Amino acid sequence: MTDTPESVNLSDVSSRKVDTELLNELRDLFARAEDQKERYDFTWNGKAKAYFEAATPTTKTLRPQPEESYIYADDDYKEKVNTFNDSENLFITGDNLEALKLLQESYLGKIDMIYIDPPYNTGKDFVYHDNFKSTQKDTDVAEGSVDEDGNRLVKNEKNSGRYHSDWLNMMYPRLKLARNLLSDSGVIFVSIDDNEQANLKLLMDEVFGEDNFVADVTRIAKRTSDKGTHFRPTKDHIIVYGKYISFLPEFGIAKLVKEADYKFTDGNGKKYKKSGASLFQPSLDSRPNQRYYIEAPDGSLIIPPGNVFPEKKVDGSKIKPESNSDKVWRWSVDSYIKQKEKLIFTKGSSTNPLLDENGNQSKWNIYPKVYFEDDLAGKLHPEDVIYDFPNSKGTKEILQLNIPFSFAKPSELIKYLGTLFDSKDRIVLDFFAGSGTTADAVMQLNKEDGGNRKFIVATLDEPVPEDSEARKAGYQTIDQISRERIRRAAKKLGDTSGFRALKVDKTGLKEDVFKTAGELTQENLQLDVDNQEDARSDYDLLYDVLVDGALEYNRQIATETINNEPIIKYDYLGELSGVIAYFGDNLTNELTREIAKLKPLIAVFKESTFNKSSDKVNVLEQFRVISPETKVKVI
Repeated sequence: MTDTPESVNLSDVSSRKVDTELLNELRDLFARAEDQKERYDFTWNGKAKAYFEAATPTTKTLRPQPEESYIYADDDYKEKVNTFNDSENLFITGDNLEALKLLQESYLGKIDMIYIDPPYNTGKDFVYHDNFKSTQKDTDVAEGSVDEDGNRLVKNEKNSGRYHSDWLNMMYPRLKLARNLLSDSGVIFVSIDDNEQANLKLLMDEVFGEDNFVADVTRIAKRTSDKGTHFRPTKDHIIVYGKYISFLPEFGIAKLVKEADYKFTDGNGKKYKKSGASLFQPSLDSRPNQRYYIEAPDGSLIIPPGNVFPEKKVDGSKIKPESNSDKVWRWSVDSYIKQKEKLIFTKGSSTNPLLDENGNQSKWNIYPKVYFEDDLAGKLHPEDVIYDFPNSKGTKEILQLNIPFSFAKPSELIKYLGTLFDSKDRIVLDFFAGSGTTADAVMQLNKEDGGNRKFIVATLDEPVPEDSEARKAGYQTIDQISRERIRRAAKKLGDTSGFRALKVDKTGLKEDVFKTAGELTQENLQLDVDNQEDARSDYDLLYDVLVDGALEYNRQIATETINNEPIIKYDYLGELSGVIAYFGDNLTNELTREIAKLKPLIAVFKESTFNKSSDKVNVLEQFRVISPETKVKVI
């Protein structure tokens, strides 16, 4: 190496000539690529990482919060009734990605309806940030539970080079996990506005499949804003997909009927009116069984216009149309024979197209009767535009509960979506729960139709702004607002179902439980028998078992005593059902036998309960004799 840098003459063309060898390699590469079959693909920066994020197992568990699981028994919101043991509704606090992972095995294919209202990515709102750098600054940052400043939510500025990618990376793993939870006949509704509507549609095509697309529903969200530049913004969207559209039931809404409009009464006392559409519709294509004679009150025969006529001039005599010039009735001849009494004959006008048996203009028109009771029970497919539930209604209803929260969706919107199918015994999931609107809507629906729907809602314990009305009212985090809204809405409705509060948390294992052989000493060996943190309650230990065993989290809990020792019964309905747990330290032979006699599916004990391995063998032997089908677990 010389002491001076090499001199480069920029005016020397030969020093800048194209590398012909490299050019030939590139030409061959492009030629091969051209020969390959091209296909459409939706991709973005970080997609692969987001995909693996969905597939990565969680390292978290669910910690019960019995102290938060209550409803109110008085109008002053002071008298509390705890609902933790009995409620089938779940309120989960924590990162919804971890919550969805914790629901995967226990609720796989069991969710009937999902509604979410994720961040719209307006450039002003916040999104969950999943692309954390491993700085080893502290444990939380390394785990990706917070960013380097301690924030789980980050502002997604529009001037960011990853503006759309960050939002897609946040949504992709959550939607993939949500799809797993849906039942085969389940449906998901996702609210969004124009900022990400196009990307969301493509993303859901990929996750749920284009064939399972149901609708892009336009919702009129507001009418008073004039903030747009060329058009006033009034709408947002609800993107709808089924898990499998072939299993998704038809949607239907009740017809709007007024009994006063049904002015006629038949011989059976049933009220009816004349249909707005006649039995003859010119736009119908010709069909073999729908061109026939109908006998009028005066004995003449009536048939739609055409060139061919039945040979027999009698009521119900049919002929096969020869072309679309031979018009037909809306009913087949078999339907007509069965329900002749449902027709109304009226005098035709001078332009009446119907013919008689001689090919002349008939003096009759024919209309079906429309019965009041049929219309009352009938359903229509909903329109793909929703006019009736603007955001102002959501703001008004949450203010009526004296809850300080902005931009809440109206509960009537989610109620409307929940009534598009007939089932009243569904599990509804919302993992962007916000102020708890979905839970409120579920309770309202159950109140109105006597249903037994259950909700599972999840929201982050995001701090509310320091200068917000919520902070002034004493609320520190969004999940506090959401739980309080549910409690007050329940009191207003007289709903006593309550909810079971759970929190996404680190596992209850001691941080130093994993040791190498060299780290263990004889004198400290006994201290490492129990791998659970001392602060874990019996309910904490129970939920560790439920998470590990992929058992549902909302079954009934009962606490009892046997031989003056506390036991927990979870979803125990009798022999060979549920879990029975004993987490005390006084496991006697008699207590073991009494638990074994109950014959639960699963019996759980703590490792530290056993002084020596022979004690554990003794317990297993007693269960083998008394209840051999019980699975015994030691944690």
